[in-house]
Amino acid sequence: MKSPSAYILLIGAALLWSLGGLFIKLVDLHPVAITGIRSLGAATVFLLYIKKPKWYWRPYFIGGILAYSAMVILYVISIRLTTAANAIFLEFTAPVWVIIFGYFILKEKVTILDVGIMAIIFIGMGLFFMDELSFTGFWGNIMALGAGVCLALVTVILRKEKEGAYEIVLFGNGITALICLPFMVDGWQSHLTNNWIMIFFLGVFQLGIPYLMYTTALKYVPAIDAILVGMIEPILNPVWVFLFIGERMGDWAFVGGVLVLGGSLGRSYLKYKYSRN
Repeated sequence: MKSPSAYILLIGAALLWSLGGLFIKLVDLHPVAITGIRSLGAATVFLLYIKKPKWYWRPYFIGGILAYSAMVILYVISIRLTTAANAIFLEFTAPVWVIIFGYFILKEKVTILDVGIMAIIFIGMGLFFMDELSFTGFWGNIMALGAGVCLALVTVILRKEKEGAYEIVLFGNGITALICLPFMVDGWQSHLTNNWIMIFFLGVFQLGIPYLMYTTALKYVPAIDAILVGMIEPILNPVWVFLFIGERMGDWAFVGGVLVLGGSLGRSYLKYKYSRN
């Protein structure tokens, strides 16, 4: 696969991820149950793709599995303890951590262009969520920040562990589903079977397939490229909710969204153009 194709996969993954908020708003299930069911759907995708998964007794392999599960669970808990805007904004500080982990684990260096684009994206994120960000929910904010660290670690480790990258996501989702199992069973027993099934298929199409695309793309592009393209996901998420449910966004959201989308997609275009020269 050539690098431009990898960027197309990353954009496609971000678009599919962004649909999560819309469909989660349509169901009546505990957030932890939603997390577990989505992970079960995603694990099914990877199991069908891999067919015969392998376990590797390597520190980065095991660390990647634990980081993936922690990322998902910390994010869900953070939303319960702080505002959704705080949780999303703090989780997507991940590019900063990707730079640090990428330098020490992958020996990948960051260019001035990367730093400039990252600054534009963070300003855009701040404007997008400006009306909703607050200083409340201290422990929720800490957990959201922890989810961001884990997201960065997962991205870097998937890039490093190319041989076992798909298995990392498979087992990470499997462990998450096991941890969330009591809430999943309760959701099933509460006559919410239709919601359960809807979230399972959401896990297939909004988590499993995009993570398959993301993991594949990471074999061909630097970790910082992947995480910066992924920054379009938190911007598109409330856009779909606004378009289909009518939930209003803040006054500065449009300007912030343009900065994030322009920075992320513009950088991908420049990378594509550079790869052709």
